[in-house]
Amino acid sequence: MRTSLFKSRLTPVVGVVHLTYLGLLPALATFGVLYSYGYPDWMFIFLLVGGTAAVGVYVAVLFYYTPAPTSLGWSLFVLLDGPACALLSLYSKRGVPLGFAVEAFIVDGTAVCLSILVIAYRTAGGRAAAGWMLLALAAITSLVWHYFWEQLWGHWVSLALLLGGTLEAMLVRSRQLERDEAARDQNATAALIVVLLLAWVAALIAGNVLHELKLKGALPGGW
Repeated sequence: MRTSLFKSRLTPVVGVVHLTYLGLLPALATFGVLYSYGYPDWMFIFLLVGGTAAVGVYVAVLFYYTPAPTSLGWSLFVLLDGPACALLSLYSKRGVPLGFAVEAFIVDGTAVCLSILVIAYRTAGGRAAAGWMLLALAAITSLVWHYFWEQLWGHWVSLALLLGGTLEAMLVRSRQLERDEAARDQNATAALIVVLLLAWVAALIAGNVLHELKLKGALPGGW
């Protein structure tokens, strides 16, 4: 009886942790990449506009349509599958800790965006969301491009882990989102969108500024 009560109380907590983790991933990954590699000045407006739109749609769909978990085992699996792939990928090539956020976002962030893209394309009223998700994927690609070539290309085990994790996570997200049923209050979701968008913009600015300071020798180089 106590075990059952413990599981019933822990399950929604795991769900909240999972959504918080997914919501913060864009900001953490953006900071990590920009701090390490910067971003071309002439493309910065694209990242700002495209990224803002992409993160907004990403967070809105994620929080508004993702149902609350009903099983502790399933909720733990959904929480840990993406991070596990990222950690194994880092371990396989002896990667640096800051790369975890980037690789976790490559898995979970890309999976969410692809799930939204596929479901929106199949929905008559969702073509606009599909367009935003294409923009989101373009922004993600431009953001992680340097990381991909320097940290992933040639590390085939790492790439296989990330690809497998992305496909598996995409299937899980698609199952969650295809119900097309609101799972949370619209006003609460709107507030979360604002908070997480501000976190992403703050990460964008901080990563870029710290990268410039690093180039001037005021901060240590590398990851």
